[in-house]
Amino acid sequence: MAEAMTPHTDVAAYLLGRLEPGERATFEQHLASCPECRLSQHELSPVAELLTRAAPPVEVPQGLEARTLLAVERAARQEEPARKPDPVRRRSLLPRRLVFGLAPAVALAALALAFVLGRGSAGEDSPGPAELEAVLVRPGGVAVAASARVVKTGIGRVISFRSDELPILPTGEYYELWFVGPGDTPRRPNRISAGTFHPDEQGRSHVTFAAAVDPAKYPVLSVTAEPGDGNPRPTRPDVLRSRT
Repeated sequence: MAEAMTPHTDVAAYLLGRLEPGERATFEQHLASCPECRLSQHELSPVAELLTRAAPPVEVPQGLEARTLLAVERAARQEEPARKPDPVRRRSLLPRRLVFGLAPAVALAALALAFVLGRGSAGEDSPGPAELEAVLVRPGGVAVAASARVVKTGIGRVISFRSDELPILPTGEYYELWFVGPGDTPRRPNRISAGTFHPDEQGRSHVTFAAAVDPAKYPVLSVTAEPGDGNPRPTRPDVLRSRT
């Protein structure tokens, strides 16, 4: 499977046979104790069956993934009560709402997207030329630890992030990828969240995000390890940071 995901968001990949053997075993263990995932499996199984009988693979239009991800995010926001926006945006709740909180039509569209991308672009990074390519290193720059590639589409950016050596975090914590702008400090952060993720059991991460951010204004990428306390601001030092 291309991405490291949390167990709740593995339902579609599980139904479409996109999980690696180890990931499949981990998800099946989670499924046995999670009634929400079992309900989602029951509701989405007919759709997955129809998708496996679909027409042969076709070339995925450029920007399809970004457009669909942003449409899903907009649908999630429409279901939330109006609230004061925060200058540092975090979307850690989006993956869970993708399965459990969105309207059924949006969830099915996301499942179809996972199937199309899996058939039409397996093994490929986001389409189009890279607007930003970065190597992220540990504090002190002693070793290469991760890489990121940012591709511009008509409505935003698609970010592909890879790392093979991030430690597994305690339960409830997660890693967060940030676009960092000039003058960023712990007291006065100037950064935008691209999204959150967890490595797999071997510490490997290959995740894809969609974000409305201009790398020219936020040219540095960083990763922090955050507690699951609901605070949208960065609360810990960078564990990885791109070279400038």
